[in-house]
Amino acid sequence: MGADAILLFSHGSVLCGAERNLLALAARMRARGDAAIVEVGFLNYTEPLFATAVSRCVAQGATRIVIAPYFLVSGKFVVQELPAVIDAARAEHPGVTFVVGDVIGFHPALAEAILSSAASARPTAAWREELRIAGESCRENPKCPLHGSAVCKVPA
Repeated sequence: MGADAILLFSHGSVLCGAERNLLALAARMRARGDAAIVEVGFLNYTEPLFATAVSRCVAQGATRIVIAPYFLVSGKFVVQELPAVIDAARAEHPGVTFVVGDVIGFHPALAEAILSSAASARPTAAWREELRIAGESCRENPKCPLHGSAVCKVPA
């Protein structure tokens, strides 16, 4: 019998390292046992792409994939782009059922998360540390605004 998988879906970013938070969320969900299979897939720019994430789910025995859009609103990427990549995945994996959860949208805990974030506000100079950390995730990506900069670990 197959397993259910949760696939966290996001747009992706040209900024290397931008995927760290979503990958950490997936690792936490795996550690908690939230689903037998938890993977992350991106629409653009960031690996793994959606199709690769679906293949990883299937390789682990998934027969039903719950796609959880990591978006606050149902914008273009959710309404137009996501259905297209799901259709391609269905064609590639006809024995797999795909369902889509709601975007994050409004959730009572969201106000608390925003207040917590605001409580840890820092001056803009503190973002230099964020850029340094992002540079640790650099890959060969000339579109990344860090590519070739002093923090980038990949030679330009």
